[in-house]
Amino acid sequence: MTVRRLTGTGLIVFALAGAAQPAGAVTVADYQKWRHATRTVRATPTGLVEVRLGGILSGLLLANGKLGRAGAPLLFCPPDGALPDGMASGDLRKRVDAELKSPSRPDGAPWPADTGIGAVVLHILQRDWRCPAGRRVLR
Repeated sequence: MTVRRLTGTGLIVFALAGAAQPAGAVTVADYQKWRHATRTVRATPTGLVEVRLGGILSGLLLANGKLGRAGAPLLFCPPDGALPDGMASGDLRKRVDAELKSPSRPDGAPWPADTGIGAVVLHILQRDWRCPAGRRVLR
């Protein structure tokens, strides 16, 4: 397995955020504490992918929550009792892997290589967390 050496101010945040749940990965306090860190960290590509997916998931959950509070159509409807974080980024990575292997797009076509992974994540959430009939949904 290849390990890439990463340096820079924000990379400590990514390395430490990987252990947290997506919606609470980096708080303002964490950001303030870590933003000037200059330590070198080592991270695996898989770990970085999971951090990236966690960030995408966090952003989509935040946007969806704001839409719901504003009475606007939702992107997706998490099931009752779902954790605020939705799912761990490792679980989401497995779902993304499965979707890329066997696409569930309406036409069944593979995802183009230049598709943003955020579009795949949104597709998975809209597929797995469908909204009940009558609920306005953004597509």
